[in-house]
Amino acid sequence: MQAEKWVVGDEYDEVAFARLKHALGRLRYIVQDEWNGMAGSQDIHHWTAIGPDGQLTIESETYVGLFVEGASSLIAELQAQYERTG
Repeated sequence: MQAEKWVVGDEYDEVAFARLKHALGRLRYIVQDEWNGMAGSQDIHHWTAIGPDGQLTIESETYVGLFVEGASSLIAELQAQYERTG
């Protein structure tokens, strides 16, 4: 399994968040773990989502953006669903 990181958009992009949430729901992902924190000027939000074919990590971090990490095949499937939601 090759891991991949996909930068979805800016951490403050509400449209990107909504599209990602919709795409995850269509692919039947469920959030199993969620936490957030601050370190200096960095605001970090972290979610672990479990789907039928595996696990994805979603994070939103100041100056880094909104991104998803997981197996390349899962990222490709999510990206395709995300594009269909636009």
